[in-house]
Amino acid sequence: MSATQRSVTGTKTETNEIGDLQATRKRDAAESMLKTVDKSTQKATGISLFHLLTLGSIGASIALYLSGKQKAGIFIGLWPPTFQALKAVVDKGEGTA
Repeated sequence: MSATQRSVTGTKTETNEIGDLQATRKRDAAESMLKTVDKSTQKATGISLFHLLTLGSIGASIALYLSGKQKAGIFIGLWPPTFQALKAVVDKGEGTA
């Protein structure tokens, strides 16, 4: 492999590492923000924000479905697993802190 090829490969690797680091920082900032909002909601209400969102979306889904807006009800009904997955991400971070 020539020196030019090694240089180009090294540059791509360094660029990928920088991009990965930036993505990690953004993800850490988002997780930190979610954790902060969840803790403040839990202090105020005694229930996790994500559990409130889950219950609210289930209720909204049922209400929409029964009011004749079946497609909207089904769409909203797909949200609870996402809220529970976000809760798992926030809880996972607490074990390492």
